[in-house]
Amino acid sequence: MMTQTLYDEGINYAEQNFLDETANHLKVDKELIRSKFNLDGKKVLDFGCGMGGMSLWYAKNFDCQVHGLDIDAHHVRIANDLKAKHGLENVKFEVRNLLEKPLEDKYDFVVLNDVAEHIQLPILEKIFVEISKVLAEDGSVFVSYPPWKSPYASHVHHIVGMPWCQFLPEKTLLKKIEKNNRPIVGEEESDLLQAYKGLNHLTNEKLMNAIKPSGLKVVYRKSHSIVNKVPGLGNVNLRIFPLDYLITKEFVLLKTFKNENENEN
Repeated sequence: MMTQTLYDEGINYAEQNFLDETANHLKVDKELIRSKFNLDGKKVLDFGCGMGGMSLWYAKNFDCQVHGLDIDAHHVRIANDLKAKHGLENVKFEVRNLLEKPLEDKYDFVVLNDVAEHIQLPILEKIFVEISKVLAEDGSVFVSYPPWKSPYASHVHHIVGMPWCQFLPEKTLLKKIEKNNRPIVGEEESDLLQAYKGLNHLTNEKLMNAIKPSGLKVVYRKSHSIVNKVPGLGNVNLRIFPLDYLITKEFVLLKTFKNENENEN
């Protein structure tokens, strides 16, 4: 059962993601989407929408129809409450397991924002296959995630008190998490320890393997790094060791091609 405290925490978190253009972990996502995509007139699927912050952002900032899916009823409850609060009619939220209940509609733009790292890889493969089936002609899939080498990929660095804490000896790290563990909004993962244990240690190589069965191909990739904050280095992709440990987020755009001989952009 979700307590009032957790509900309020979820509302505040999702609303900040929706309204705050400078929220650190979504700032680059929003800038990229604004600069590269015009979603006006499009149908958008927000897969793993969580508490709906980004779904609401799409609905407010573009003349598009948004469908947010999540398997967690607590998340969707908060998303629907925020939808009602802000009076957005061009977004809908649904508790749905895509593998158990496939979608029938077609979508121009599918986004997996900070969700792929939470899905076990064999399941992620199947999800990409299902997503490829619902892509409209010339549709795109946009995936963002913190790679496992990222200083913040553990999702518990804030309670452990150090970046890159995922590379601590496992027993040491688990003790630190357990010492500072706290509940979070969610039926599927109800505390930070569960959230950490549910991570799939996602890397670009693992993601590429996960998309292979779907036929989706990479047409764009950006590796956002701490170094990108330095003036003049905003568009530099630093993927070589040891600078790859400074990458905070990966952004990948995927498309399907009818003809295998078509070139990737």
